[in-house]
Amino acid sequence: MSTDGPPIIDLSNFEERKEEIKDELMKAATTIGFFYITNHGIPQELIDRAFAINDRYFNQPAEVKAKYPSTDWAAVKLLGYEVNSMSEGGLVRESCIQKFPVHKEMEKVWPREEDCPNFKDTTIEFMEALPPVVDRLMSLFALGIGFREDYFKDITDVNNVENNTFLQYHKYPSWEGVDPSTWEQGVNRITAHTDESLMTLLFTSPGSVGLELAAGKDGQAVGSENGHYTVDKWTDCPPKPGCITVNVGDPLQFWSDGLLKSNYHRVRMPKPGESLAARYSMGWFVWPKDNVLIQGPQKKYPPTTMTEFMKVKGALYGASFNPDPEVYKANQHIAFGLPQVAATAIPAAS
Repeated sequence: MSTDGPPIIDLSNFEERKEEIKDELMKAATTIGFFYITNHGIPQELIDRAFAINDRYFNQPAEVKAKYPSTDWAAVKLLGYEVNSMSEGGLVRESCIQKFPVHKEMEKVWPREEDCPNFKDTTIEFMEALPPVVDRLMSLFALGIGFREDYFKDITDVNNVENNTFLQYHKYPSWEGVDPSTWEQGVNRITAHTDESLMTLLFTSPGSVGLELAAGKDGQAVGSENGHYTVDKWTDCPPKPGCITVNVGDPLQFWSDGLLKSNYHRVRMPKPGESLAARYSMGWFVWPKDNVLIQGPQKKYPPTTMTEFMKVKGALYGASFNPDPEVYKANQHIAFGLPQVAATAIPAAS
């Protein structure tokens, strides 16, 4: 892996360059599971407005944010405001989760206009710009995996109530005025984990530091035990101007018969000499519909669904949803067993 981090993949002239772009995506996704995309079509002005809303929301008084509490992430109905999620050592990290208005429960968690002006309108406008980017990437991954090009189109339809794709705003607090050398060794802003999404699109405020991904053998974490890994080395994955950071999640690794890699990543604390300012990010976590059958074209691993998967992932946060049958069986046991869920099979070829 390059010390400069994941590769940058240019999406310009997409229709004319599909095969070239597909090859670049597959190379990145089958080795390190992370890449940047540029010329993605989302206006920078819209991204900047979304970051401004992110800042405005989190800098409200605590009692205002408390009006819109979160729900249990393992229960799938991820919505609203939360604090301290996935942090270590008592560090504070705030987040706010939003979905498309097709989810009627959103009406309970949209901040009121008087609390955070333009939050709802700007957030919806930003979310609406994301699915076309996802559609292009997933169409090429479908071809690379061995499915028809439009295989994931309906599966990832954000206007279907069975799809729980969500946008998560984050704020990591400023550490200005604190000596980094006094921090507890090994404490991170977010503990090492893999994502529960098919794919994640990440936008990070300029100048922010801390995102790292596992750089073990072939770019992967090493030393698996029941899905948890020991990482032998980390490499920085800093934000790059004009780019979106993209990574493969556990379900897509499973769906590709293990071909695509869901890699461990974390957000570390700033090092001496790095910016100690607040860190803001926005993650678009792409999910399939709840009960669609997840199984690769080679049927290398037993079939599952997103509903089943979240019961395992929710009980074992920090574990990779390893598709190896023995590890998966062990994870199911740890999660106290999983009932059978009716799944909708999607044909692999037209």
